[in-house]
Amino acid sequence: MAGIFDKLRAFVAGVVPSGYDPGMAERLLTSFHDTERRGLMLACAVRAVIVIALVLLFAVTGSFVGDGWVFLLLMPLGIAAIGLAQFETLRRWPQVTWAKYVFIAIDCAYLAWALIVRNSFASDLPPVTLAVKEGALLFFVAFLVHGAFSYSPRFILWTGFCISLGWAAVVGTAAAQPGTFFTLTGGQEMWREYGDPSYLPVIKVVYDYVILAFLALGLAVAVWRSRRLVLAAATSERARANLARHFSPKVVDELSAREQPFGTTRRQAVAILFADIRGFTTRCETMPPEEAMAFLREFHARMEEVIFQHGGTLDKILGDGLLAVFGAPDRGNGDAGDALACGYAMIDAIARWNAERVAEGKFEVQIGVGLHYGHVMLGDVGSERLMTFTVVGDTVNVASRLQSLSKELGTRLVASEALVKAVEQEMRVERALVEKLKFVGPTQLRGREHETVIYALDAAGHRRAVA
Repeated sequence: MAGIFDKLRAFVAGVVPSGYDPGMAERLLTSFHDTERRGLMLACAVRAVIVIALVLLFAVTGSFVGDGWVFLLLMPLGIAAIGLAQFETLRRWPQVTWAKYVFIAIDCAYLAWALIVRNSFASDLPPVTLAVKEGALLFFVAFLVHGAFSYSPRFILWTGFCISLGWAAVVGTAAAQPGTFFTLTGGQEMWREYGDPSYLPVIKVVYDYVILAFLALGLAVAVWRSRRLVLAAATSERARANLARHFSPKVVDELSAREQPFGTTRRQAVAILFADIRGFTTRCETMPPEEAMAFLREFHARMEEVIFQHGGTLDKILGDGLLAVFGAPDRGNGDAGDALACGYAMIDAIARWNAERVAEGKFEVQIGVGLHYGHVMLGDVGSERLMTFTVVGDTVNVASRLQSLSKELGTRLVASEALVKAVEQEMRVERALVEKLKFVGPTQLRGREHETVIYALDAAGHRRAVA
């Protein structure tokens, strides 16, 4: 039962449901409040335009005749004046949240007062009882339309409550007038008396309140659902944008359709690729900051395209380097081969880029690539405010060391024996993929107790023999 009341309170307040990013929810609620204020200001402006149009229409059609013209003029002008006062209040004091509740109460009270005392302005106007029968409630319903501009379920419900009180005052006044009579049933008896100006059909009043309740509740629910849909769409787009940082568009489509794109945190065998620009730190010291940033953006864009073409995941960008993963979040049949092919493709892409840069009189770019295969822990890390997908483990550290070793060996790519064996075991790998590598042998990597057998591209050593 407590859960039901919590949901009801959330609906009335128009707050977002639990389970969404609190930071995003807060920003969206702030945006809703600002949109609500601007919407109400628009409604006030529209109200003023409509009132002016009605006054002009009355004047053109000759409605300002007899003593009834006083009421026809003062009633809309009063509504316009209240709207303009609200417009100015919202404009001057945007942080005042209670103003809209006060002004809609004033609106309903003023309209009820105008309908009740209208005969004080004109002797030729029909009694209040006839106004009840002829649908004067529609004037109040217009305030619900006004409230819809707020995008606030709570404000719409408050508007419905104020309308109910205002209409009750009108109906009560009509019932209290001398000579008013009514029946509690409908049917033939009601229709026989309906034409009498002093007759008040109770059943119509009941119908009016039922319709008013449906309108107010229905509009409040529609606005509430709209707010939830906006939040859901924003959350979905944010999640999709976060996925797009790591995966190719095709993979993003597949992952975004899942309730849990990455699944649970788990241990999984993957291929790791580290790539880094050689000598960029030294060269960056002489480059203007704007030029350095533009250079890095172009480098990362070119490398990202190559990684996605080979089914890799861009785990993170590390200044002038990057880390890519093959086999995450889902394993494939050729993850190690894709990683090695991607390393070759990155080197070729840099060669093509260098041809363009040399033609433009710019310096050539040299990169080093390190590749390793093994188990990692993969999943989301971080806080609710900043969550990202990543992989951690010794396999990542080894790949980073191999990338650093590539410079010492004077080669553009270094791969571990674990990756080479994984490539050979994959059924669809092409023979030429590992034939480019040369056997270097066991090598002591910094920070590791045991030696790592490595292979390299264009390094002094023995060409890899493929079984």
